[in-house]
Amino acid sequence: MKLRSIILEDSKIARIALERLCMNHNMLDHIASFENAKDALVFLEETEIDLIWLDVEMDNMNGFEFLNELAVLPAVIMTTASTEYAYEAFQYDIVDYIHKPVTKPRLNLAIEKVQERIKNTEPIISNEPSKTTQDADNIYVKIDRKFVRIKKSAILYIENFGDYVKIFTEKESFVVLTPLKNMEKKLGDSFFRVHRSYIVNLNKILDVDENNLVIQNKVIPISRRQKAEFLKRLNII
Repeated sequence: MKLRSIILEDSKIARIALERLCMNHNMLDHIASFENAKDALVFLEETEIDLIWLDVEMDNMNGFEFLNELAVLPAVIMTTASTEYAYEAFQYDIVDYIHKPVTKPRLNLAIEKVQERIKNTEPIISNEPSKTTQDADNIYVKIDRKFVRIKKSAILYIENFGDYVKIFTEKESFVVLTPLKNMEKKLGDSFFRVHRSYIVNLNKILDVDENNLVIQNKVIPISRRQKAEFLKRLNII
């Protein structure tokens, strides 16, 4: 499986050099490059990727400010001309931190680290096709300026609150600044949007009636528009 990657780098020379390395690597599918962080954020609202090559020192918005704008975190490899940001970088659970200029051997090592991260987070499922990165059991969400790892298998349901969503798990809940549609893209086939305000984990449903379902002690409405497709997704005998 190739890793879908983007580059965010405000130096044209460094950006072109990194693009060439990425385009010639057989495990990368280079999707886009950006000079401006705001353009990259707009792109990521509509496009799923596996890996970001992220410059630290940029005008207007640095690499850490950019990460703070993301609600869900893909794999990140930071590139910089300075080593002073390394400690702060790893507080964001990035995969690797590379001192510029990026060389082919160093890029190869970084990609191996990303592949190992993905391998360690993917669930082991026998007799089934391999899953994409988005189907791995872990997602990272930004809470109080830190990225928190949540197991998708522990999520009960997600409720929309305007610009925020609230993720309910078996033991706790998390409030995240992101549209519900962004969460929907990241969750995989075990989840279904039954209503404009709710995404549910199909494996956690206890009961279903004409217009509602029950997860734990929560009654969740099923919209008429989604009902037919929802019923198809259930294992009904």
